[in-house]
Amino acid sequence: MRHTSFLSFMVALLTISCSGNSEATNETETTSDSLSLILEGDSTVYGLACDGCTDTILVFLPLNDVAADPDTFNILNATRNRHVFGRPEIGDNIAVVRNSKDSTVADYVINIKVLRNTWCYNIMPSLHMRADMEGRTEKQKIENLPDSIKEMLNTPREYSMQIKEDNVVRLRPINRESFKDHEAVDYPKVKHYGQWHIYNGKLLLTEVAMDTLGNMRVANTDTCELVLLEKDSLVLKFFTTDESNGTKESSIHSYYTKKTEE
Repeated sequence: MRHTSFLSFMVALLTISCSGNSEATNETETTSDSLSLILEGDSTVYGLACDGCTDTILVFLPLNDVAADPDTFNILNATRNRHVFGRPEIGDNIAVVRNSKDSTVADYVINIKVLRNTWCYNIMPSLHMRADMEGRTEKQKIENLPDSIKEMLNTPREYSMQIKEDNVVRLRPINRESFKDHEAVDYPKVKHYGQWHIYNGKLLLTEVAMDTLGNMRVANTDTCELVLLEKDSLVLKFFTTDESNGTKESSIHSYYTKKTEE
């Protein structure tokens, strides 16, 4: 594997160019060979799950030396601490964070094959505040609204976050044709993540934006703690910092998969 620092990783992202009309498609996609990157300070190793895996033992073939004999990790504490995300099955691509004191112990086990999926989520609108609404309670504001607006307030927009190979993330609205903005409601801004990476058991989601020259640049990187990872469910805990006072806040985001219609 090729080693590089976190700074080099960010610099590489800055060189990514955007092709196509993103304003028309409302999608973000970047490409990189960052699967081969190891961020500075990251102790994650990658490999394949082998026959013999249990709730206490992970049999693991390192990807950087597939000719070697499989390693065996003790994952008893990781299982007890709910740090095994996505049950390993034979042949699955697995990320392992080794214990700093005992290299035969895995603190985190993440099934990359399960993580690479199309994860759906909903965002809810809020009432657009007008000057004539000042001084009214939330109930009073809603009571005087037309039924069509009340219905819009209870109708979520569905998006998907596709976590792909090569550490690429694609975001897109589902059923884009039904997305008609209305001056009476506001939808929260959707972050356009372009890349993902595992870093010491956490998931990094890198937000990208287009500059005046039409190139993609790194805008921000969110750190997420994996709470749950199953074949049809993903729960992430996001950590953010309030720039006004420096306090750290966290929020839980849940995702789900949808069966593809044949």
